[in-house]
Amino acid sequence: MENNNNNNSRTRIIFSGKAIVTFTVIIILVTVAVVLAIISSGKKPEEPKKEVITEVMLQEVIDVSELSTFEAVYNGVAKVYNKQKPTEIDYYVSYCSKIKAGIDFEHVKISVDNDKKKITATLPEVTITDVTVDITTLDYIFQNSAANNSTVAETAYKACIDDATIESRRQLDIYILAQQNAKNVITALITPFVSQLDNEYTLEVIVPEVEE
Repeated sequence: MENNNNNNSRTRIIFSGKAIVTFTVIIILVTVAVVLAIISSGKKPEEPKKEVITEVMLQEVIDVSELSTFEAVYNGVAKVYNKQKPTEIDYYVSYCSKIKAGIDFEHVKISVDNDKKKITATLPEVTITDVTVDITTLDYIFQNSAANNSTVAETAYKACIDDATIESRRQLDIYILAQQNAKNVITALITPFVSQLDNEYTLEVIVPEVEE
């Protein structure tokens, strides 16, 4: 009786051992099959094709209607001369004006070097795009009391516009800041667009020197 029990125990142990070995072999075979399938394919997952970037494409990106990239407040004093005696001043008029400066985005030159993955944007010169004078801010100092008539406001307003236009063209800071803002606008327009297509491209924005 004892021998029979021992034999049965051994049989159960051997059976369990075979089950474990068989299960292990199946796992190994499945793993090997997967590895062989990957190796035999010999192909890596295809990366999405990157679109070719062109000058025309980028020109459309920066096609904006606004030309002004900087606005400044300028306070000045204009001189109004006597029409009969051009060397004599009839009155002085102080004023408050707003000066807008910027570039024409249609004249931005774009070049693309796809081999070097480099984009170059060359900006045109900054120009004064608009001058406005707040007519409610006009304040007069008359040298000739006869000039204080019904046409004084119209004449003074035109003189202030002319004075603000001339003086703004002499303010280098207006040109420098407008140029810097234009550069920032170009960068902000192009960089996100290009990054979506191919983030390996670099952008260089070239600005002309501001002449004194």
